[in-house]
This record gives sequence, C-alpha cells and structure tokens, in this order.
Amino acid sequence: MPIGARNQPRFRHKMLHGTSSALLVTLRNNIKQIWEGRTTRMSPVESVPVAVLNCIDDYVELLYDDIPEKIKGSALILQLARNPDNLIELARNEALLSALSRVLREEWKRSIELSTNIVYTFFCFSTYIEFHSVIIQYKIGSLCMDVIDYELKRYDQWKERVEGKKQLLTPDKNDLPKSRIPEPKRRPKSGTWAVADVNLQKSRSLVSSYHEDLCNASDEFMSKNDDEQMKRKLKTLSKRQEQLLRVAFYMLLNIADNIKVEEKMHKKDIVGLLIGAMERHTNIDLLILIVSFLQKLSIFVENKNSMASKSIIEKLGPLLDSPNADLVNVTLKLLFNLTFDTKLRNKMIKINLLPKFVQFTSDDKHINLAMKILYHLSMDDRVKLLFTQSDCVKLLTDMLLLNVNSESNVENGPGTTDVLLAVCVNLAWNERAAQQMAAEGRLRELLARAFRHRNAMLMKLVRNLSHHTQTKSLFVEFVGDIAGAVTSEEAPEEFVIECLGTLSNILCLSNNIDIFAVVERYNLIPCIMKILDPENNKDPELVLEGVVAVGALAADERAAAALVEARGGDALVALLRLRQADDEHVLQTTFAFRQLLSHPNAAEHLVTRTEAPAYLIDLMQDKNVEIRKMCDACLDIISQMENDWAERIKVERFRCHNGQWLSVVETLGCESGAGDATEELPPYLSADYLTTHRLTTADSQTSLNDDSDSSSGETDFNRINSRNTSDGQMDEMFGTMDSLSDKPLDTSALSSSDLKLNA
Repeated sequence: MPIGARNQPRFRHKMLHGTSSALLVTLRNNIKQIWEGRTTRMSPVESVPVAVLNCIDDYVELLYDDIPEKIKGSALILQLARNPDNLIELARNEALLSALSRVLREEWKRSIELSTNIVYTFFCFSTYIEFHSVIIQYKIGSLCMDVIDYELKRYDQWKERVEGKKQLLTPDKNDLPKSRIPEPKRRPKSGTWAVADVNLQKSRSLVSSYHEDLCNASDEFMSKNDDEQMKRKLKTLSKRQEQLLRVAFYMLLNIADNIKVEEKMHKKDIVGLLIGAMERHTNIDLLILIVSFLQKLSIFVENKNSMASKSIIEKLGPLLDSPNADLVNVTLKLLFNLTFDTKLRNKMIKINLLPKFVQFTSDDKHINLAMKILYHLSMDDRVKLLFTQSDCVKLLTDMLLLNVNSESNVENGPGTTDVLLAVCVNLAWNERAAQQMAAEGRLRELLARAFRHRNAMLMKLVRNLSHHTQTKSLFVEFVGDIAGAVTSEEAPEEFVIECLGTLSNILCLSNNIDIFAVVERYNLIPCIMKILDPENNKDPELVLEGVVAVGALAADERAAAALVEARGGDALVALLRLRQADDEHVLQTTFAFRQLLSHPNAAEHLVTRTEAPAYLIDLMQDKNVEIRKMCDACLDIISQMENDWAERIKVERFRCHNGQWLSVVETLGCESGAGDATEELPPYLSADYLTTHRLTTADSQTSLNDDSDSSSGETDFNRINSRNTSDGQMDEMFGTMDSLSDKPLDTSALSSSDLKLNA
C-alpha cells in the first residue's frame, strides 16, 4: 500500500455538524476510496474532482493562489503522480516541477498538508531510478532535510509547551506563586470564556488552526479543558507530521542509492535527523522506515561513528521489546552491522542486551540474526564468561546437537547451523564454557556426530575443548578413535588437521596416557613423517600440526627415540629451511627440538647427525622474543654436552651479547687503512682467550665493561653477520672502545672459517 494511504484525512467538526449517520458512513467510504485511487479525493476544505492529465496546466495555476488553492492543486497533481503511467509526462513538464519546488521552498512552513502533498509527489518520482535526476536537479533532497529538521524542532517546542502547561496546572502547593498568577483580563461581551474560544476557533483558517493554537496559546488563558484540548491538538498534529516525515524519509532513502547523494546527506547530519525522529514510538511504520534507513547508512564508518556519538545502542534497546516482528527484525539487522565495532559491542553488553539476543535464538524469525550477533559478541574474551552465567552455553550446545548434519555445511552454504557452530567454537576457548559443553555426555555426542559426518568445524570445536586442563581427562576413552582418524586415508584433509591437533592436546604425560603404546598401536610415526616430507607438498596448516604432534610425542623418551630413528630431526630441519619466514612454524619447530633434546639418546642424534644446532644459533637473534627464549633453552642443553658445538655456542653468545662493541672495533680496524697488520686491533677474541676466561651468559644483562651501558647487547639483529650500527650508537661506544683497546689481547684472532655455521 502506498505511503499515506492509511493516514486518511479527517473532516473538521464544522463540516460534519448536523449531518446524518448515513451521510457520515458514505463520506467515510468515499475517503477510503479516494486514498486507494478509486474515486475522488477530499481535502480539509472542499472536494477535489478526479485529476485529468490534460488539465495539468490548470492545476499548476492553482499553485500560484492562496494556501487552500495550493493544497487543492498539489492534491490533484499528487493523484496524477501516483499513477506510474503519468510520471514520464510529468517529468517533462518543467513548469510543473519548477512550481512544485518553488511552493515547497517558500510555503512549507505554512501548511503541513501542502508540504506532504508536494513531497509525496516527488516520492513517486523517487521510486524509479530514472527520475532521480529530477529530484537532484531541483534539490528536493536538501529541502526535505530542512523540512524534517524544522518539523522535529517544532514538535519538541509543542511538547515542551504542553508539558510546561501541565506543570503549571498541577503545582505542589494549593496556591500559585504570585509571579505565575495570570493578570486579570477583560471578560468578553458574550459573558463566558467558552463562547469566546469557540468564536475564536471558527474565525481561524481550517488548515493551520491547530498549529496556531499551539504556537499562540498563552499561559494566562489555560484551564484544565484547554490543557486536554491542547493535548488532542498535539496528537492530531503529531499524526500529520509523522505522515510528512514518513514520506520525506522514504524519498531520501530511495535517492540514497547514489553514493554522492548519501555523502551530502551525511554532511547535513541525516543520522541526527533519523535518531531524533526515533522518539515516535507510536508509529510503527515510521520506526521501521527509520531503522531501515539507519541500517543502510551504517555500512559506512562515518555514519557508524555518528550513530555511536548519538548513543544509538541505548535508543535501539527498547525497540527489541516491541511486539511487531518486522520492527524487531530490522532492529537486529542494524545491531548486527554495529557489532563490527568493538566499542559498540561493549555498549550492548553494558546495557544487558545479551539475554535478549539469547532469547531470540528460540524464535525462527530472528534466530539467524541473533546467532550472527552472538558470534561477534563471542569474539571478546571478557564476554565469553558472561555466556556461562546462565544456561546459554548448554542451550546452544543442545541446539547444535539437534541441528548439525553433513549437508548443512556443504550444500546449503553458511546458514544458521554454521553460525551456531562458530559461536560454540569461540565459546569453547573459555574453560568454564568448555566444561559446560563437555558435561552431561555432550562430548560423546559431539564426537559421534563429528566422526559420522566428517565435519571439520565440529571437530575444531572438540579440539578447542581438549585445550583445557579440566577437560583433557574426558578425552582418554576417545584417544583410539581420534588416532585412528589421523592415520585413516579416507578422511578429508581439513578433518585430519583438527584430529591431529586434538591428539596433540590430549597426548601428555599428565593425562596418564602411554604415549608410546598409542604410537605403536596406531602406527603414528610413519603417518607423521609422511606429513612432514617436503616432497609431498602437504597443506601448510597440516604440516604445522605435524610439527606440533612431534613436540607432543617427544615428551615420551621411547617415542622420541623412534622419531629420531625415522629421521624426524632431518625432516624438521628441512621444513625449517623452507618455512623460516613463518614465526609460528619456527617456534613449534624449536619446541620440538627442545623436547627431543630432553632425552640423551635423541639429543645425541639430533646434535651430531643433523644441522639443528646451526639453525638454533642462527635463530638466537630472531626478532620474536618467544623464539629467542626457546633457542636459548635448546642451546643451554647443547652447550652442556661434550661436543664441538659447545665452544662455538660460547663464541656466538659473546658476539651476540657484545655486538655493538665488536661492530665499533671492526669499523675502526677498517678505518686504519694500510697500516702495519700487527698493529691492527683484531675484530674478535681468540678461541684460547674464550676458553680460559669466564664469558657472560646470554641471560645476563651486564656488559663486560662496567663503566658503560652502551654495549649491553640489547639491540636485536636479524642475523649474526649483521654488524651495522647507527651513528648515535657509534658515538656512544667510543668511551668503551678507548677503555678496552689498551688492554692486552691475544694476537691470534679467530679466523672467519672458525665462526662459519654449517648451513
């Protein structure tokens, strides 16, 4: 139904006074037929005949007369515009469009009905994108925003005036304050104030009388009857105004498809106008239109920020309690767009909207949007805990068990079940939520459905549940099923990735599982070596999980020995050479080295038969702090072993710790030119000196020179061979260099070949 068809014009009591009931019924039927386009249309002043396109010039002439004639002419033109077949002819009539835009620009403050008719006419043009140029040419959009702004301010003034008079009529004390006692006025000749009010109303214009009453009424003449009458007039004007606002906003929404037009609306604060009009909670259709408009605008960050500054979340909260399903649905859509902003998500939690979203998950009309909003909220760690304060986690898990199947994720694409599963995956990272999910036999049901449908996302949920210490013991009885899925060649690769990650989480000594027995029974090592083989070109994520699995299995001494015998160390080094740019892969590889080095036999094999020590030395100066810590732990174990790497590790740690000082020494040696070779300062200390003197360990933060902190070695270098320092650091190091250069040094400097790594 077109906008305005439901808001039928009302006749003044003066026109209907003395008419029979049969005539009233006939008039009401005529009004209904008028707005449905089946017969004539009535204005508040007089009847208007059916509009004829050939008489358009006569209708334009009416726009140059007084307000009643302008209303009549605009109503006739609106009749023509509501017929789509007439729009092309009307769009070609420049005189018509110019007259309509001029009257709207000059007379919109004088009559709401006139403004509504003209804006409604242009709204008919806005329904077709071909006529948007007509609206833009005559700047109707900008004019409509001015009209909306004025009407909103005028409504606030009306409301304040009526509420102020109400306070005036009901003071706290029986006697009015002297400053507020109205001055005595001359009694009218009729003898009663009521007669004077009736005569006054009859003398006013039929079109603008309500507006004048509200704007011109003074406090001196107020009584209880007047107050009730003013409220009725405010309600009547509010309905007329809402009709104008609805047509204007709808037209702006139609032309906002043009990005440039929407940018201009943003500059004129369209968001502020929409939020200001949201107080009209009595008009559901207007609210749906406003929230839909805000939803469209919210996809741009400028509009979203404007909404946030005007407390949009607090204003949308009450709309979720509306009994109108369409209003609730469009409100959820707007809230979903706003949940991409972290601050707005926090506001939703602050005003306690989370229980409402959970409640909507049981409504088929809103479950999809509610799940999407819950997914965004579940990304925040602090919010995850709020889910556990009710039965929400159990409810979501039970819903998942009832709806999950193999077809929803493959054939139908992302749907409600997929979003529900994603919410559960996020919540599973919280230990308390994980305990609620796994309790009461839900873990068994989740695993059963995951293996039945080979569902990778469901297995990811199970993997997250296995991450927590309190839930690991629940997985002991399912170790065989998970290990069998890893070695199975029929399972999809994505499913194997999650199974391997789950197995790595639960295969720990604290879980009372015989790791070597599981390895032998399910033949895990050949399967893992196949994954780690670079020639097989496995998925990088699967390869990473294979490295993690090596670190988990290496916790058992027998399993570690079996891994090194299967050339697991060589495979790790080869992969490290290929994926050294991936920090996660490097960190997991160094952890696997650390696990293997904790067993003497495996450590001996790793140090003497692989290039792992060389790569660990190279990673000693990596930018990642965690990688450096893990490398130091590995090198500490290697340096305590009886092998050739111990001396080299000491040298490299010295160079790493005193890199700035060594760089300055090397620079000065180069600047001395072609002098006597015996007088040049050697860049590095000799091996004999290093073996007979106590070196500063890597964990120490004090320099060899206690007088200067500039050689503390805290600067992070990419690799060992990097010796460049900034000019400021060079100047800072001169004091240290001068104090150390006078000390006797061994003239037999280390050769460069002694310091090369086995690459």
